[in-house]
Amino acid sequence: MERLVVNFIISIVLLGSVVGSKAQAKGTTRVYLTENATAYWTYYYTDLYDWDMKKAGVACASRDADKPFEWRSKYYWTAFCGSGGPSYPASCGQCLKVTNPTNEASLVVRIVDTCGSGSMDLDEPAFDMIDDGSGKKLGHLTVNYEVVDCDPPPPPPPAGPGETDVIAYWSDYGPLKNNWSYSDAHVACAGYDGGKPLEWRQRYGWTGYCGNVLGPALKDKCGKCLKVTNTRTEDEEIVRIVDSCGAGALELDLNTAFKPIDSDGKGYAAGHLTVDYQVVDCDDDDDDDVDSPLRLYSQ
Repeated sequence: MERLVVNFIISIVLLGSVVGSKAQAKGTTRVYLTENATAYWTYYYTDLYDWDMKKAGVACASRDADKPFEWRSKYYWTAFCGSGGPSYPASCGQCLKVTNPTNEASLVVRIVDTCGSGSMDLDEPAFDMIDDGSGKKLGHLTVNYEVVDCDPPPPPPPAGPGETDVIAYWSDYGPLKNNWSYSDAHVACAGYDGGKPLEWRQRYGWTGYCGNVLGPALKDKCGKCLKVTNTRTEDEEIVRIVDSCGAGALELDLNTAFKPIDSDGKGYAAGHLTVDYQVVDCDDDDDDDVDSPLRLYSQ
């Protein structure tokens, strides 16, 4: 395909200088970071061609033209020929996060084509999105880029309210020896949650709660989950409220909640920890997931 690459600088080819070319293993994916690279622009007419790679005549059409429309249209397109990063044809379908350091504007684009000079030819709408006003005048932008995951995992749900620098004592509820029975452990929440399936009761370590965030009634606390962080070691664990307590903010079960975040043993020696906590989603919707994330300590 003859592409109209607008370039006002004909006599000088500005190759992206790799100031820091960082290749980092991430599973089977290599992540590159290149600074001061040259980005030109081109016209793929994606809207006109309905994001059809064959109509656009891109080099990666032979590999990716049959991908679903949602995949092809998820990101703007780019040609890629940078020295720091994947080479054709392995580059096809991979994504780049491209940043204009002048205005810090950035976006993610998908590699669909090859190019001849610089590091990339961005489809014009993508180029315009990060142009600080100088790009069209000069015929190019100087950008930083890195290879990124095209389908990153969704962010964790936002954490709820919490408290910082509160006292967490330990209590031996004995869920292991009591087979995670609320009634046998004599916890206050037995009337609310004692009849839940074993998989539910053992999914998280146990805690008593007497903090200032959840409501005063027992029903406002029972079954809720907290992410508790040891402020000294930054060890953290998700625990479930099974009981009330009388002092401090938390009474963490010794073996399923306290010791997992007391990695240096100083909390056990002192009889308490200083912790931060936040109310979090217990992830109880998936009843088929019986895997327990607990780190258990034998009694």
